[in-house]
This record gives sequence, C-alpha cells and structure tokens, in this order.
Amino acid sequence: LFVVETHTEHRTMNNEQGTMNKVRVTSCRRDGRLIPRNSRGLRGGSVILRPGETMAWHSTGSREELLIALEGRVRVEAQTSRRSVRSISLKSGSCVFLPEATRHRVVNRSRAAARYLYITAAAT
Repeated sequence: LFVVETHTEHRTMNNEQGTMNKVRVTSCRRDGRLIPRNSRGLRGGSVILRPGETMAWHSTGSREELLIALEGRVRVEAQTSRRSVRSISLKSGSCVFLPEATRHRVVNRSRAAARYLYITAAAT
C-alpha cells in the first residue's frame, strides 16, 4: 500500500510505452503529503496526532476518503445528520471509508501519539 523510506527521492522508471516517468518515493513515518500536488485525482498524506490532539471538523466534499491507522488509536467522528455523530475507533491496522460530503474529524484521546494515512479520490 505504501513505501516506507526515511526520505523523499525521485526515481526515473520506464512506463509501458517505453517513456520515462518520475516515481516519488516518500516516508509515511512523518507528517506530510504522500502524493504530489500535481496528481490528477489521488491525494493522500501522513498525519501524526499527539495525545489529546484533535483535527478540526472538515468535509470530504466531492471526494471519497480512506483513513488507515498505522500506530496507536484514534477515534473518527463522522456527522451522520445535523444532530447525530457516529464515533468509530481505529487501532493500528484498521481503516474506515468515508463517502463524499461526509463531515468528520479525527481525535486522539489516548496517552500515546497516533499515526494514520488519509487517501482521497474524486467520487464518480
């Protein structure tokens, strides 16, 4: 699913048509973008939440999102209606799919840092 490296590097590889493409190899051990900004549809990043830290409420908009817990435990709070919020616990190795237009946030209520990946793509 991802390549674990300690740094970001660019490698050149041949594609099926025999032309050269740059391939980005990056670390998911640190916060930050995993997929280049100029990607046509796929986006993703690595997030580290300190104990007690909460991401702000936000929406997937017109995109679908997959959250994958890598270390520790987080709670994904997804708004299911104006007054209702569903809480989903994720531990290392588990994931949750959020459909388009899902308002949500990620919370770390544990005593240890938590790390997760988010991957989004345009909904069709």
